[in-house]
Amino acid sequence: MKILALDTSSNACSVALVEGSQQEFSSIERFEMAPRQHTQLILPMIDSVLDEAGYDIKEIDTLAFGRGPGAFTGVRVATGVVQAIAYGADLLVAQISSLAALAQGCYHDAPEQANKVLVANDARMDEIYFAAYEMNKGFMTLTGTEHVLKPEQLGELLNHLLLLDKHWQLVGNGWSVYAEELSPIACQCAAPCYSTEIMQELSYPNAKDIAYLAFNEIANNLPVSAEQVSPVYLRNNVAKKPQKLA
Repeated sequence: MKILALDTSSNACSVALVEGSQQEFSSIERFEMAPRQHTQLILPMIDSVLDEAGYDIKEIDTLAFGRGPGAFTGVRVATGVVQAIAYGADLLVAQISSLAALAQGCYHDAPEQANKVLVANDARMDEIYFAAYEMNKGFMTLTGTEHVLKPEQLGELLNHLLLLDKHWQLVGNGWSVYAEELSPIACQCAAPCYSTEIMQELSYPNAKDIAYLAFNEIANNLPVSAEQVSPVYLRNNVAKKPQKLA
């Protein structure tokens, strides 16, 4: 199985070509911090990993991308690129939550400690993107639903969703950006099992984790056709779906 994955939902631009299975795979990756440069970088990065692997795009089995939530422009860029490739190469697309990718990355970095993860990323406008994930057969699985909300509203949400304890790891830059508002929740969870630098890195979805999560999507026959590709923003004041490309 060959999966080409990409993500531009944050300030990072990421592409990965993963080949193999959930149990054993190899990867070729590109990752660059590139605010407002996604449109210039994403296609050359895709070409670069394909060239290194020696594959034509039509030899890829499935595409995968970070469908959001995240930066509006970045999510649109990834949606448009993956849709265009899917049309041209007649490929199905696994649509992966950018928050799930963060949780999966946290688990891969610390598998013994990160079986339960609370993801909170800065959504600007004094809000966070939030989701809770628990490990299930190697894949981070959503508990409840994804949310965009004020940091001070998270406590009430969690009271109805789950019981906090020291088994929950925290990932995402929302925990530092809104440290004061989120401290009542953070103090009930586990202390970070990685450095401040790694914590910052884990605030940016990585295409390798998106590709890995795509193994589960493929196993459950969830990838969609090009015309069904749709971003997720969570906010109601943005367009819901791109127009079909010419």
